[in-house]
Amino acid sequence: MSDYSVVGSNPPRVDALEKVTGAARYAGDVDLSLPTLLYGRVLRSPHAHAKIVSIDTSRAEKLPGIRAVLTGSDAPSVRFGLSVADRHLLCRDTVRYVGDSVAAVAADSPEAAEEALDLIRVAYEVLPAIHDPEEAMKPDCPVVVHPDLANYERPRMAYVGLDLPGPNVHTHHKIRRGDVEEGFRRADLIVERRYSTPRVVHAQMEPYNAYGYVDADGTLTIWTSMHQLFSVIQYIVCKVFSLPPSKVRVRARYVGGNFGGQAQPEWIAALLALKTGRPVRVDLTREECFVDSLSQQPMITYVVDGVARDGRMLARKVRVISNSGASATYAPQICRNGAFALSSYRVPNLQWDSYGVYTNEPVAGAFRGFGVPPVTWALEQQMDIIARELGIDPVEFRKRNVLREGEENVRGEIIEGTAGRECLDRVAEQIEWGTPCPPTDGTVRRGKGLALGIKHSGADTFSGAVVKVRGDGTIEAYHGGDEVGQGANTVLAQMVAEEFRTTTDVVRLFWGDTAAVPYDFGAVASRQTFTIGNAMRLACMDAKRQLFELAASRLECAPQDLDIASGRVFVKGSREKEAALSELFVGGTSGQFTQAGEIIGKGTYTKRTTPEDPETGQGKTLVGFYTYGAQAVEVAVDTESGQVTVLRVVSAFDAGQPISPVLCEGQIEGGLAMGIGSALYEEVVTDRGKVGNPNFADYHVPTVGDIPVGHNSTTMLEWAPQRDGPFKAKGIGESTLVPTAAAVGNAIHAAVGVRIKDLPITAERVLAAIKELSGDR
Repeated sequence: MSDYSVVGSNPPRVDALEKVTGAARYAGDVDLSLPTLLYGRVLRSPHAHAKIVSIDTSRAEKLPGIRAVLTGSDAPSVRFGLSVADRHLLCRDTVRYVGDSVAAVAADSPEAAEEALDLIRVAYEVLPAIHDPEEAMKPDCPVVVHPDLANYERPRMAYVGLDLPGPNVHTHHKIRRGDVEEGFRRADLIVERRYSTPRVVHAQMEPYNAYGYVDADGTLTIWTSMHQLFSVIQYIVCKVFSLPPSKVRVRARYVGGNFGGQAQPEWIAALLALKTGRPVRVDLTREECFVDSLSQQPMITYVVDGVARDGRMLARKVRVISNSGASATYAPQICRNGAFALSSYRVPNLQWDSYGVYTNEPVAGAFRGFGVPPVTWALEQQMDIIARELGIDPVEFRKRNVLREGEENVRGEIIEGTAGRECLDRVAEQIEWGTPCPPTDGTVRRGKGLALGIKHSGADTFSGAVVKVRGDGTIEAYHGGDEVGQGANTVLAQMVAEEFRTTTDVVRLFWGDTAAVPYDFGAVASRQTFTIGNAMRLACMDAKRQLFELAASRLECAPQDLDIASGRVFVKGSREKEAALSELFVGGTSGQFTQAGEIIGKGTYTKRTTPEDPETGQGKTLVGFYTYGAQAVEVAVDTESGQVTVLRVVSAFDAGQPISPVLCEGQIEGGLAMGIGSALYEEVVTDRGKVGNPNFADYHVPTVGDIPVGHNSTTMLEWAPQRDGPFKAKGIGESTLVPTAAAVGNAIHAAVGVRIKDLPITAERVLAAIKELSGDR
C-alpha cells in the first residue's frame, strides 16, 4: 500500500523520552517560584436559576493575603460565546446553572483564596428553573433561560434556522431530501423508536488549569492546559478584554488528555492578572471539571424508518433534541454535525430536524465525535431492529444499504475514499459472525453485535506551517496545532522526514505558542493530520525549492534536477554531484547559506467547502473527508444481576494511508475504552441542576479490567486513500468512538433479547428489561 520509507512506519514517538523521564512540561509545571504569584479561585452559584440581589465582599477583602475580590461589575460587560454570545465572564445579575461563576478572588495562597470564598455573602432571589429540554422547547414554557436571546450576537459558526419553535430554542438545523411521506407510503415496514444519551464528561487525567501574567510591554501571557490556542482561547480573551491578538500570547506544551473538554480557568486567570498586575494561577478541582467543563450534550433522538421487504431503505425521519444547558457553546455546530451520522447509508427520502435547547443544567459542549456518537447509537440500533424484523442478517442488511464509492449521500455530497463495506466484512469475519457463541452454564448468556459508523472532519479551517532548514541537517517544523497525547507531533515529524528523505530524529517540532508559530484552528474534528499535514507538506516543498535554487549553482545544474536525501543535496540519477547541507552553509555561527539568507519554507492550507442550503441542508462539499469504521463485540450478560461484560472486540477503521499505524491503533484502542464507558457506565447525574457524582469515586470510567485486551481485542486498518490528504492520509481520532455503544447494545439484545434505548446500559436497566420481558415485574 505504501511506497514511502517513513510514512507508514512506526518510529518512536518524538516525545517519548521527555514523557518517560518525567521531563515533559504541562501547564501545571510552569515555574511557580515567582514571589509575586497569586492563586485564583471562583465562587460558584448554588442555584440553578436566580437573580443576584446583592454581593458583599467586604469581609473577604479584609482577609490577610487577599489581593483581589472581583464580581460581575468588576469584569468586562462583553458577552462571549463560540456560537451565541450568551455568557459573561462573571455573572452580572442572573445565575443560570449550579456552578455559574459569581465572583473571583486572587490570594497569596490557595488556602487564603478558599477562605475568602467562604466570606463572600451573596443574596439571591431564586427563580423557577427548567431542566427537561423537551419541556423547555415548548412555545409556552414558563421559564425562559435567556430572555434577551434575540439581541445576542452570533459571532461565527452558528448554523441556525429562523423558525425556532420556542423561546429556549437557540438552534434549528434542517435536512430535506426527496419525499419522506411518499417513502413511508411505499414502505412494507415502519419502525419508530426513541433513544437517549446522557451527559458524559471527558475524564481526562489532567484537571484544567491556567496561569496568566502581564509582561512589561503590556502583553498578557496565558499558559493553558487546553487546546485551540488561537481559535478559542486567544479569540475569546481578545474579545472580552478588547485586546489585539498581538497583546495576547497563549502558550501550552503538553496536555494531559482533552477529547473536546473546555473550562474557563484561562479567562479567570487573565481577569485577575490584568486587575492585580501580578501572575495568577487558577487550578480547577476535579469537582469543577465535572460541573464546568462543557461535557457531552445530553441528546434525545427520535427515529422513524420505512423499508421495503427486500431490505432497501426508503425513508427516514430523525428528530434530535440537544440539551446544551445554560449556554449554547458548540450546540449549533453539534446540531448540524450530528446529521453527518446519516452519511453511512443510501436513503432516498429524508427529513432531519435538530434543536439546540437552553435549560438550567450545567453547560455542555464539545465531546469526542461532536454529536455523531449519540445519533449513531440510535441509527445503528434501528438497523438491527429492522434487519431482525425483516429476517435479514444484520451484516447483510447494512451492506445492501451502505454507500459505495461515487454515490451521493443524504447531504448531496459525492462519497470518496470510503471503506464501509470492507470494514463490515472484516469485523464480521474476525468475530466469526455466522458461528453461534459457545454455550454457557448457569445464568450467563452470550451474544454478538456490531455497528457501522462514519465520522466527518470539518473543513474551512486554516492551518499554517513553517519549515526551517539548518546547516547541520536539522529540519525545524513550526505549527500552531495541539499535542494532547494523540501523537500529532510524531505524525508531522514523519511527514517532514518523508519530504526530506531523512529520519524523524533530525526533525525538531515547535508548537504551543501563539507568538512563535503560525495560526492553526486546533485539535478538533480529527483535522490535524489532514489540514496541518497538508500545510506542512507545502512548507517542505517551499523550503526544498529555495534550497535547490541556492544549491544549483554550486552543483552546476538546474534546480529541478536536484533532490535531497539523508542531509545531502544531489543531482537526480547521479550521486557524483552532491553536497552536504553543512557544505552549503558559511562556517562559524552565522547559520547562513553561502549565497546569504536562510531557508524558511511556508505553507498554508484549508479545504474549501460549498454553501449549504439552509432549508434543505444540501451541499456539494460540506466536510474535509469521511472516515468509516465498524466494530463487532461479544458480550456476556448475567441474567440474575444484569451485569454486562464485554468479552471480545474486533475493530476495523479506515485512515487513508496511515502515517503511523501504531498511533492509529492507539486511537482505536482509546476510542474503544471511551465507547465502552459510554455504553455501560458513564453518566453525569444531576438533581435539579446539581451534579451528584462529581468525582471518580461515583462516576465510573472503565478500568483496564473492563476493556478486552490481547487476543480479545483485534484492531485493523482498512486501506481507503484520501485523494487530497497528505500522502493520502486522513484523521482517525474521533471515528473510533462512534460505533462502540451501538455494537454493545446490539450484542446485549442478541444475548438476552432486551433492547435498551437509553445510555448507559447499566446492570439495573438490563435486569429491569429482562424482568419485563419475562413478565416478572
